[in-house]
Formats: sequence, structure tokens, C-alpha cells
Amino acid sequence: MKQAAKRLVLMSVLSLAVLVQASASSISFVFNTVHSGTTPGGPAPWATMVMTDISGGVQISLTNSPTNTSGQFISELNLLFNTLPTGSNFVGDPYVTSISLGSYTDAGLSFNVEVDFKNAPPPQRLLPGGTSTFQLFGVSTSNFVGANNSAMVHIQAIPPLGESGKIIAPEPGSLIAIGTGLVSLLGLRRRRK
Repeated sequence: MKQAAKRLVLMSVLSLAVLVQASASSISFVFNTVHSGTTPGGPAPWATMVMTDISGGVQISLTNSPTNTSGQFISELNLLFNTLPTGSNFVGDPYVTSISLGSYTDAGLSFNVEVDFKNAPPPQRLLPGGTSTFQLFGVSTSNFVGANNSAMVHIQAIPPLGESGKIIAPEPGSLIAIGTGLVSLLGLRRRRK
């Protein structure tokens, strides 16, 4: 009898976690880990991103951290969804030049969305403090893979030699919060024994 009750509690907790993730309206990302290349100037995080559910898809806002060294710019964003988006819209965004949908590898990691940003002239780049906003269709926040290495930005013009770095968001902040909540619930359950 006790085993059945334990299983019921565990199943309820896991079901709640899945429900919370499926109904999440936004996911926050912090790009603070160098995957390859040079470490950007300024303190981490070097970029942040918010993915929000909208009708028929997601809206993504990517910000180049205002504390980054002057002149550093984001040239590319790579994302991995568990289903391929069906379309995109970046009309009105001053930074995006193209959005490619399909399977590809960059720096040894797999992605299916590539967003390219302006490289020249310098005033049109996604510089420190700038934010780019665009939409992807046919997906939701629940379709984002959300595992380590499923979001990466390329930062260019890193001083002193103008090098580049590929920076990842190890795991979206909202998924970390759900995991922490689950661990707390399981610890509380064990304490009651």
C-alpha cells in the first residue's frame, strides 16, 4: 500500500512538472559559457534572450549585454527545437538579415534555426545594449529542446585583436527553476518519512 502511495505522489509531481513546462509562456536564456573561441570583453552574461509564446509560434528577443566591451557585436544566433519551425518573420527588426530553417552543425553542435545579423556597416550591428526581436512559426516554447548547448550566439570584434567567440546558454533559466522545485519537493517528501 505504501509503495502505491509513493508511486502516486511521484507520478503527480512529475506530471505537474510536465504540465508547468508545457504551459510555460516564456523561457529566459543567459549566454554565459564560452563554447569555443575567445572570451568576450566585459562580465558574463554576454547576451540574454527571452522566448515567448505568441499565436502560431514564438517571439524571440535577443539582447547584446550593455556591459560588453564597446564594438563587440552578435553576428549569429543558433537554436535547436524538437520540431522544425514552419516559417519566420523579422520585418521591422533593424538587425536580422536572414533566418534559415533546417538541420546543420556549428562548432560540433546540432541546430535547426540560424539567425544571421548585420555585420556592416558598424552602426547597423547588434552592438552592446541593442535588442533584436523576431518570430518563428509552427513551434512553441514547449518545442524548444532546452538541453545544454541548444542555444548559441556568435560574438565578433572581441578586443584586443577583433576575434570571435561562440557562447552558449547552458540551460534555460525556467527549466532550472522547475528542476530545483522538483528536487525540493522530493526532499520534503523524504523528510516527512
